Amino acid sequence: MSHDSQKKTSTPAPLKGRATTVLRVVLLVFVVTAIVALLVHEVRGRTTQTPGTSATVSTPSTPSSSDSGVIPSSGETSVPATGVVAYYFHTTDRCSSCMTIEKWTAEAIQTAFAAQLADGTLAWRVVNVEEAANTHFIEDYQLVSKSVVLVRYANGKPGKWENLQKVWQLLGDQTVFQDYITSSTSSFLEARE
Repeated sequence: MSHDSQKKTSTPAPLKGRATTVLRVVLLVFVVTAIVALLVHEVRGRTTQTPGTSATVSTPSTPSSSDSGVIPSSGETSVPATGVVAYYFHTTDRCSSCMTIEKWTAEAIQTAFAAQLADGTLAWRVVNVEEAANTHFIEDYQLVSKSVVLVRYANGKPGKWENLQKVWQLLGDQTVFQDYITSSTSSFLEARE
């Protein structure tokens, strides 16, 4: 066999260079689009509520400023002498998932426990654990992330508590999430120490 009979059937060099350039451009456009989409998603989540603000569930004696039942809080952290406090602990920097946990929890508690909120058996508090007066909550309730924690108070002192750790796992389904909050809170209220 001669060397001439073994012709190569590869793409000519000028076309190979163009194909590589087009592929690079397509990949670059894809990466840039993905980054922009992530940034837009994050910015939309942050504009829902500005960092450093808190929200609380309105009770019948507190007028609501929105249809969701969530109103700006004055940062109230008082506790009842006797009763249960449902806390949402967060940090100053808040992602859209963190805000969703707060919103869905507030809605579930306001809807299912309006009577308990009104009579003081249950209170709802949103607390930024990065504020100096609130850093003790991190150790008190072994917080490693933004969390919903139920705490029973007796004589103004905290006692039994429960961290509702499934809130992050259930973020994909509002109904399941809120059922979890409602059933956990109901069980905690019914259990007497």
